[in-house]
Amino acid sequence: MTHDDKGELSTPRRLAAAGGITVSDRSTASAPLGHLGAADRLMEKHPLLGVPLPAYGGRSLPNLAGTLAQALGRDAAETLPLPPLAADVDPLKGRAPEGPVVVLLVDALGWRALEGSAERHPEGTAAGWAGRARPITSVFPTTTTVALTSLGTGASPGQHGVVGHRVYLPHFGTVVELLRMSPLGVHGSETLVGPDWSPSLVSGVRTVFRRGVPGLAVSRARFEGTGFTRMIYDGADYVPFSTISDFALTLVDLLSRPNPSPLVYAYWDDLDLAEHSRGPDPRLVDLELERVGSILSFVARHLDRRTVAATQFVLTGDHGQVPLDAQRQLVVDQDPELLSLLSRPPSGDRRATYFSARSGNLGALRAALTDRLPPGGRLLEMPDSVDAGLFGPAPRHPELPDRVGDLLVLLPSPGGVNYTVPGGRARSHPMRGAHGGLEADELLIPLVSGTAEELAHPSRPGPHVSSAHRRGRSR
Repeated sequence: MTHDDKGELSTPRRLAAAGGITVSDRSTASAPLGHLGAADRLMEKHPLLGVPLPAYGGRSLPNLAGTLAQALGRDAAETLPLPPLAADVDPLKGRAPEGPVVVLLVDALGWRALEGSAERHPEGTAAGWAGRARPITSVFPTTTTVALTSLGTGASPGQHGVVGHRVYLPHFGTVVELLRMSPLGVHGSETLVGPDWSPSLVSGVRTVFRRGVPGLAVSRARFEGTGFTRMIYDGADYVPFSTISDFALTLVDLLSRPNPSPLVYAYWDDLDLAEHSRGPDPRLVDLELERVGSILSFVARHLDRRTVAATQFVLTGDHGQVPLDAQRQLVVDQDPELLSLLSRPPSGDRRATYFSARSGNLGALRAALTDRLPPGGRLLEMPDSVDAGLFGPAPRHPELPDRVGDLLVLLPSPGGVNYTVPGGRARSHPMRGAHGGLEADELLIPLVSGTAEELAHPSRPGPHVSSAHRRGRSR
């Protein structure tokens, strides 16, 4: 490693030491890591499954909820299903925060995307977060419905039971599209949300907001009141916004209150939407990071200095994205032989798909899927995957075996599994970006912390930046 004259890692080298980012500055060219970095260790494969597992023991997204509950919870006896973050990635450093904590989740912001932006733009936002950024993992599957439920509850998917974008729910006897909270193939939304509906019908774990942590949820106005929103933010006050300017001003208004909420979960989804449409284009990441920087800059300029200094921002993602090729999909609804072996439609996610066999047909289904796997594809026995900890540790949701079925298919990018219900409408424009699997671009996410001013103006050295590096950079 390269050190500065004070014996500290210089800014680009600190990002590298944190997990693999190598960027150049004015005096040093980019260089690969000389040892196994944190990001590489997180991608080590399980010996039985042959795939990496989310780091539920202290380096995953739901562990952040444990850290926040420990620091902000009113009831010290309330513990979450998973432990807090490991000490070396704890954004609060084991201390109670001086003021509010804002968790800004940028949908689809992966660690590798941040890494790439830092390499392309040594003076840009990502590179400027050196010393503040650490890699952690998302959950499995690496998809928004699962990750946001885990962040809200501090539980692994196997514990809360939300195990995909599409989930088989025994209570309703059908595969449900959770964002619409309606059975697969039913055109209307929220058809399952009746007078007796409650979050516990879907998620088996209470949110941090129901465990003594007062908080706010800031998200799109169009999500307000939906069943999924009610589930992941149960117990929090919902604050809607419409545009980027409205989002920035909403954060200013909330943090300017005489007694601001101790915890704010803020959700920004533009990058995910754009990458689903265009694919994971590095230019989108660069632009989105600049937009996030502009939001934080606005917040820092419009709060008083004391509030800026006391408010801690924790920026993270829920997953990254990989390319998707419409010609490289396993199209289940166009495969009569495969359909004849299934007891219900595939569920989970297009890049992590669950298959359930008709009675007596498990062997035939296993053989059929094996025949259809492309090079690099994996067919895993679901009991083995659960036991190995892919969905998290015990105790697990009592319906987990029913919800995940018999077999798990993981296809290498740009592949995926596609299923359209009979009579359903295919997408008018194919997806070019996707997530859900266990490739590094999907599984690894960043954890970045600092005040709004520190994150908005990354060329201003943070508290960990060496004096030598401070002299070498100017705004």
